[in-house]
Amino acid sequence: MIIFIADQAQIFWGNLALLNFSWQQIVIDILLVAVIFYFTFSLLKGSRAVHVLLGLSFIGVFYFLSQALQLVALGWLLDRFLTVVLVAIPIIFQRELRMGLERLGHTTLFSKQQKRRIDRMIMSIVDACDVMAKAKTGALIVLEHTVPLKEYTDTGIELGAKVSKELLLSIFKPKSPLHDGAVIIGNERIHAASCILPHSFENTASGMGTRHKAALGLSENTDASIVVVSEERGTISFAKHGKMQTNIDPAELQSLLNKSFQPLKKKKPKALKNTSKKPNKKQKA
Repeated sequence: MIIFIADQAQIFWGNLALLNFSWQQIVIDILLVAVIFYFTFSLLKGSRAVHVLLGLSFIGVFYFLSQALQLVALGWLLDRFLTVVLVAIPIIFQRELRMGLERLGHTTLFSKQQKRRIDRMIMSIVDACDVMAKAKTGALIVLEHTVPLKEYTDTGIELGAKVSKELLLSIFKPKSPLHDGAVIIGNERIHAASCILPHSFENTASGMGTRHKAALGLSENTDASIVVVSEERGTISFAKHGKMQTNIDPAELQSLLNKSFQPLKKKKPKALKNTSKKPNKKQKA
């Protein structure tokens, strides 16, 4: 069997040689395919589509082997299967594909445009929270960063809408069917509303309300930024990395949100201060 596979592999590479492909062309071709797969996995990371893509990769390997080894029956079966799957994937995973294409567009080439979009989104959130705090309307807003929040967006109602002050006010309106739960925002769009978040079980959360416990709980497990508007006190709170800042004003909220979207910069080591104390003079009695 091993000898047969070796013979077939030799025939396959011999056929490549007949096509007048240089080894440089073959290497470049393989590298380009590898780069495409790498970026595809990166774009779909954290979604259910990545598992399907892994499965298709294995099937693709078998299909390649069936063609190289001239396995007619297996090749015919995989060819029909892949045809059906490739038609079904854009329909089943349209949300994941849309998110992946959005991430692809968010490159350094468009960093200025992205910054403007983020600034507009932050102002929409700040303005909406200011209005809701004055009206004592409860709200829970989650902003996704590097850790995917798909397991939480799946618990709510999918929206895929552009972030705006008016839409946030409409969602958290007391009689709205989406009022309870959290709004999850990612890539400057509202992914879902009425989402269920995990509660914090820390002792510091014992005196908090439901929204504050949920915000603190999610911030302990992810790098998300969470904004809470208290329905009872009409105050704004901000949670991140397991810590919560309460009773902040709109200007402070805007500053915190801006910082949460800034890339981490390496801080230069500060010069050591001379902490040696001068000898104390004898005090008078």
